Amino acid sequence: MRERALRFGRSANLVGILTEPDGGSVPGLPAAVLLNSGILHRVGASRLYVKFARSLAEHGFTSLRFDFSGVGDSEPRRDALSFEDSAVIEASEAMDHLASTKGIERFFLIGLCSGSDVAYNAALADARVVGVANLDAFVYRTWKYYLRHYGPRVFKLGVWRNSIRVRLGARRDNGTEEQAASASYIAPEYRRVFPPRAVIRAGLQKLSDRGVRMFHFFSGGMEEHVNYESQYVDAFKPLDLRGLVDLVYVKEADHIVTGLEHQRLVVERLSNWAVRCFQPHTRTHDQTLQPIGADS
Repeated sequence: MRERALRFGRSANLVGILTEPDGGSVPGLPAAVLLNSGILHRVGASRLYVKFARSLAEHGFTSLRFDFSGVGDSEPRRDALSFEDSAVIEASEAMDHLASTKGIERFFLIGLCSGSDVAYNAALADARVVGVANLDAFVYRTWKYYLRHYGPRVFKLGVWRNSIRVRLGARRDNGTEEQAASASYIAPEYRRVFPPRAVIRAGLQKLSDRGVRMFHFFSGGMEEHVNYESQYVDAFKPLDLRGLVDLVYVKEADHIVTGLEHQRLVVERLSNWAVRCFQPHTRTHDQTLQPIGADS
């Protein structure tokens, strides 16, 4: 494996790390492009992107992990484009660079959280994308989600007791000086906005029609949105994604996958997914890996 830093983009303002197998890029294989999550730079949360890139190189894949403009070492943009638009353009510029310097014509995109949002949009915008591998992507609640979420709570006396106590306390505190003083202060927060489910379903239909392969890892850190492994497929019915999507749900994992055992799991599963999808004649041991805490 070999790695080197580079600049690319229309104004050479983007900075990234190219990771290649020993001997250089393997002809015919797609390359991976890893997309920033929020303001985290190209190493990824818990250095996960570094581990993805190096594991993929061991399996023959070239990858480019880079900083979006204004993040990490990449320079800010000089135009007024929104991040949603500029990120998709810059993902395409990363693919353009690999196409012009390495002769690679196909790509799969990897992203965590907001990086997964960009991967989805970039895959729709660029027909060269043949795969998307995402951690904690857009997902929507189903009746099974609500059953699993509320079912165990129905018969727990403590849950009802706490609920009543919170409501009674809120009534007693209503109108107090302390509450009035705090009413003028709003704590800052980041809230990720999910598009309407129908919009994402329509986009997934387009990707499905193109035969784009998908890998989705969901963590317990997304418990507000997902709580069982097949929920992603269930959420987009009647669209049938079963032949195109590999799913892993790890209840014990946090959103940025800080646990070393969980990191090992997702790196191995993603790498084996890439081998199986894009090196169809290469055997993997993926079937021997058991998701930690997976709930199917």
